[in-house]
Amino acid sequence: MIEHMKDRLGLAFFTFAAVVSALAAWEQPTILAWLAAVHNAILAALYARRKPATSYDQRGLYLGILAAVLPLAAPYPAEISMPALIIGLLGYGLVLWSLLALGRSFGIAPADRGLITQGPYRYIRHPMYLGELILRTALVVTSPQPLLAGALLVALVIIQIARALREERIIDTYSTYSSRVRYRLIPGVW
Repeated sequence: MIEHMKDRLGLAFFTFAAVVSALAAWEQPTILAWLAAVHNAILAALYARRKPATSYDQRGLYLGILAAVLPLAAPYPAEISMPALIIGLLGYGLVLWSLLALGRSFGIAPADRGLITQGPYRYIRHPMYLGELILRTALVVTSPQPLLAGALLVALVIIQIARALREERIIDTYSTYSSRVRYRLIPGVW
């Protein structure tokens, strides 16, 4: 019953985020604004169809909520330079590839919905987090409020690292996977 209620709340959040970001994109039509709207719509669709978890990290839920809400506070630039746009699109491409690989296993809280090892998960263990950080870095560079955007990015890095570590503890077969896929977030570094 509680899991069902959490699913409904998550679906409501991502649906709300999709509508709000679509309205924002309508008012300020930029590529990144429309990508945010499409991204949130994809998240709502995946959340609606996700697998039930066999195990779940309650404390990790709060980190997931922070990671989902924090980017909404970031000031988006009215215009973005071509290099920053390309970097942002590469980051978003990695996020989208990761979401497609996750499919019904997507969730914001660390939970065991099966270990995904295909797509970008063959190369690094947390590619969606890396994609989000690449995208956010591109936004910081062109933000009208770079200090605020930078502070939010630092907070997001800390949250995503904490989420990654919690996820790794909850999935039973993770140690075998981590021996095959060495790096968590940044190939050659960590």
